[in-house]
Amino acid sequence: MTKKFDMNSQLKLLELMGYNDENDDLHNHVKGADEIDIVYSALDEIMTNAVHDNWGYAVKNNLNFRDACLVNAMMKIYNHYEECGISL
Repeated sequence: MTKKFDMNSQLKLLELMGYNDENDDLHNHVKGADEIDIVYSALDEIMTNAVHDNWGYAVKNNLNFRDACLVNAMMKIYNHYEECGISL
């Protein structure tokens, strides 16, 4: 919904600047990102943050990256279970 609003806002701005809306070229220039581009962008951000978190954990605890990922994941599961009241 916001994607369509942004596109319409950009088209109105271009019309105010003197561009006409008679051809489809104008629509192609302001159409914005496709859904798959948004998904890939979000996935890239999530994976980048995960790598940074795990790398920091590895350096802080003097572990190799693989072990740090495993221990960090297990700690996240343990903390979630603890928050939910599930005892192990």
